[in-house]
Amino acid sequence: MEELKKMEQAYRKLLSAGLLMLLLGFALLIFKPLGKASLYIGLVVFALAFIPLELAKRTARRMAILAFRGDRKA
Repeated sequence: MEELKKMEQAYRKLLSAGLLMLLLGFALLIFKPLGKASLYIGLVVFALAFIPLELAKRTARRMAILAFRGDRKA
């Protein structure tokens, strides 16, 4: 149970980091505060945002597997 709580915290942190990076990337692409450089920076940030999102997805899968294994043992 303690392991699931730690994984949940990691999942939430990864998910929020990825979503914030997506938001930042979209904001740079839409508002272009740095001119043409905003386009390139926004694309890089947008692409890098998928790393924490993918890690969050993998963490969620591990959490589901642990939860189902715990229910079967009981």
